[in-house]
Amino acid sequence: MATRLISAGIGVAVALLVFFLHHTIVLPIAAALIALIILFEFFRANDLFKYRITAIASLIYAAALPFVTVGIAARFRMMLTVVCIGLQLSDYVLQAQKMPAKDFFAAVAGTLLTANGMACAITLHNTHSQHGLAYLVLALGGAWLADTGAYFTGTFFGKTKLCPKVSPKKTLEGFIGGIVTNIIFFVVFNLVYQAVLANKGTPIEVSWLSTVCVAAVCAVLGTVGDLAASVLKRQLDIKDYGTIMPGHGGLLDRFDSVLLVLPFFCAYVQASSFFNIV
Repeated sequence: MATRLISAGIGVAVALLVFFLHHTIVLPIAAALIALIILFEFFRANDLFKYRITAIASLIYAAALPFVTVGIAARFRMMLTVVCIGLQLSDYVLQAQKMPAKDFFAAVAGTLLTANGMACAITLHNTHSQHGLAYLVLALGGAWLADTGAYFTGTFFGKTKLCPKVSPKKTLEGFIGGIVTNIIFFVVFNLVYQAVLANKGTPIEVSWLSTVCVAAVCAVLGTVGDLAASVLKRQLDIKDYGTIMPGHGGLLDRFDSVLLVLPFFCAYVQASSFFNIV
């Protein structure tokens, strides 16, 4: 437990530093580095590094995408995606006798989900010059706090197994607790954020119905991402995706829920402003 807490503490400290420097190049560098490590762990777990062209193209794509999501550089995003998929397809053709379809589609799916999921952190941050950081904090909190709430609720009140064949420790009570935890976090965060901005002379309106609904959806999507990663680990017969975070496993073990929550939150904010200036 001590090792787990120390690792979590270091992770929080690094996150706070990145948030403090969010208006600098530090944020896209952090997103690119995380995407790179996650994809590396995914390829290693699935034994995909034997396909060198595919691996190199995928890693470069994951590292580059956070830098071409906003501004003038965004015009190259689709081209970068086409080049990456084109190289993967070419490798599939060249290694027709060695690369089974499951490996090809695993590489493509893992690359697109990981790279685009983390790139959404940059897109979300840049959707609004004032609220971007708040959106990012809400999205990440919506992924991680639901898991924390589910863990403690399940530990003390859990009786009904949620998916016993996939994750024996997850319970229906914990799942509900995670949703409630998320809702409380979103409501409290928005109340504080609203008060802070009002004190600065920039009052905003908050849709509390949207707050509750988005919080619940984030909790559900985070659970789906976590369970999907657990299914893959069981099929690959591995405990963790890596050891970069002692007591927690690899970055993919910590970001499996984030890869779904970030794109959802980003899409929601782009379709309907979360905060409205009065």
